[in-house]
This record gives sequence, C-alpha cells and structure tokens, in this order.
Amino acid sequence: MTLSSRYILLAEDNPADVLLVREALEDRALNCELQVITDGQRVVQFIEQIDSDHALPCPQLVLLDLHLPKRNGEEILKSLRASERCGQTPVVILTASESPDDEANATRHAALHYFRKTTSLEEFMKLGDVVHDILGRASMARIAGKAS
Repeated sequence: MTLSSRYILLAEDNPADVLLVREALEDRALNCELQVITDGQRVVQFIEQIDSDHALPCPQLVLLDLHLPKRNGEEILKSLRASERCGQTPVVILTASESPDDEANATRHAALHYFRKTTSLEEFMKLGDVVHDILGRASMARIAGKAS
C-alpha cells in the first residue's frame, strides 16, 4: 500500500457488484487499495488477524454486503466493533435489502451509511461520492488530531 492510497475492505460475494464498486471508486478518481473478501467467516478471521498482528494495517473503510455466505453482516459488524484495533473503522453497508430491520441493525452497529444497490448504473456510481465524503472526513479528523 502506498502512502497516497487508501486501504478499503470490500466484503462482497457478487463479482458483478465488486466490479461496480471498483468502477464507482475509479469514477470518483479515488486512489484506493481494495481488499475483497467474499465470505463472512473470512472477514471475521481477517479482523481477528489484524488484532493479533500489529504490523497489519486496519482498513480505513469497510464496504459491507449484509448477506454474505457463512456469516451475515450483523455478525461481521459485531466482530468489527469488538475489535481492539479496528473498532472505530467507518462502515458503509452495501445491500439490495429494503428490510427496515436490516437498516436498524446497521444503525445499531454504527454503520455510517446504508447504500442500497440499484440496477441503475448512474445511481450505483453515487457510491464513489459516499466513499469520497467519508474518507475526506476521516482525513480531516486525523489532521485535526495531529494538530492538537
């Protein structure tokens, strides 16, 4: 990972959605290293590995599909929020679900944004704006923290 890039974890099992996420980030000219993990159990193991090895960086943002194989989004969010090192990592939920329960669970676990996947390419590309805004706020908070 270069210093100028941003490290994002994408937890998504649909290859077409992975491609669309990459397109949305590129469309917004975001310089990102995207780590893609396709099942929930591997995401939980990834978080545990970061906690046990301080040489591994925590992602600056997690893009999380709620409906992954082996572990669902709520289990992953619980694991992430319990993480010693990554507990404060911003999360954007990516889902096709319109269930109010899914959105309530995401909010309960401090997800910053609930992004509904859409069949409209133009609407999906708005994900790049969401990511840009969140990473921009995180950068400003780090700068403010260093200045104080």
